[in-house]
Amino acid sequence: MKLKLNKQEKSWVLYDVGNSAFVMMICSLLPIYYNTLAKAQGMSDTQITSIFGTLLSLSALAIALVNPILGAIADNKGMKKKMFLIFMCIGVACCFLLGIDDSIPYLAAVVILSRLAMTSSVVFYDSMLVDVTSEDRMDAVSSRGFAYGYIGSCIPFTVCLGLYALATMPKENPILPIGEGTSIVIGMAITGVWWFAMSMPLVKNYKQVYGVEPQKNQVLDAFRKLGSTFKNLRHYKSAFLFVFAFFFYINGVSTIIGMSVVYAQQVLGDIDAIYLVIALLMTQVVAWPFAILNGKLADKYSPRILILVSIVGYIAITVYGAFMSQIYQFFILAFFVGLFQGGIQALSRSYFAKLVPKEKNNEFFGVYDICGKGAAVLGPALMAAATEIFGSPRWGVSSLILFFIIGGIILFFLPKNKADIPNNKLKELEPAEEVAEAQAAEAAE
Repeated sequence: MKLKLNKQEKSWVLYDVGNSAFVMMICSLLPIYYNTLAKAQGMSDTQITSIFGTLLSLSALAIALVNPILGAIADNKGMKKKMFLIFMCIGVACCFLLGIDDSIPYLAAVVILSRLAMTSSVVFYDSMLVDVTSEDRMDAVSSRGFAYGYIGSCIPFTVCLGLYALATMPKENPILPIGEGTSIVIGMAITGVWWFAMSMPLVKNYKQVYGVEPQKNQVLDAFRKLGSTFKNLRHYKSAFLFVFAFFFYINGVSTIIGMSVVYAQQVLGDIDAIYLVIALLMTQVVAWPFAILNGKLADKYSPRILILVSIVGYIAITVYGAFMSQIYQFFILAFFVGLFQGGIQALSRSYFAKLVPKEKNNEFFGVYDICGKGAAVLGPALMAAATEIFGSPRWGVSSLILFFIIGGIILFFLPKNKADIPNNKLKELEPAEEVAEAQAAEAAE
């Protein structure tokens, strides 16, 4: 049957449409802006790749340190929406700060702060899934979020891309003589407006259902909760092993998404950057139907199997990318990234949501975020290190295969659990295993 979203589900999905536009800019036009500034300051290709990889690692490290604490605080009743709104607004504000200074340190500060704010808002957003929908609809609703995020982000991005094209083409005498950098700065501001507008329905309509009673000293309580979460996660065996697998394979996914433009500019030589951006736009368009398809397939097949298929797909993508030498190959690469991206992100989020206690969902999603956004410290760092050691970005991207292999093996041997069951059969499941796990966790506390 066709899934019809209710008001809360629609509002939740729209936030993906908003923040995905920011992610698209960060992964496409912003690396071009960085590349232009770096070359103007005399950096070599190897330095450009390694420094950008280090920048992504530093931003991911900041995320790993901050987000779990914020997630623990947000689990208190009445706090989730407040925390979400604060960090969404900080991220939107950062979209207007780009271009004030053209130094690399200033750009690094804006990138780190904006990524920290966006991913912090997404921790709260992800955990809202249990409040806006039922367990048997989670895979489908989560997939809709990513799917509409992919296609919806294309609306403002197409405007930004058009502005960039007018400012850079033809090279000798651009139609709009404002400069490449200025066009990207204006594009980021447009993205900020879009992000804020798409957030408002969720701010207006969301109501927190699950949570714990707030303590007097919420910051100190957050540290206690975090320690308790790590301690008790091991009592949720399936959730613990899954998040361990997720730690590895999402490292590879995040690094490919974040480093693709900078990597392509190094290995494809002197090529017009607009072709790379168009290829990434194509990725979003391709990811849209395949994200929805994965949500539908989860009704009939185990979500774990679907995630494993995506991991195998990413291994093939990584091998292909290491030998890429022509622009048409980058378009082929972008197509297959889009094919597997939606499924691996959407199904991982809903798979984990089924394995953790609803009343502490935000707290557990803080740990999930360490392994997702925070674990992205390792991917760019490994790629930067391999590039420096072997003197070629191709060796850097090849090193990412290790993450997919380790994550895939752990996921494959994960004990069978409720989240493996296709959604059509999920309603028939008696929650005996879930109750047993919850009782074990309470006894451990």
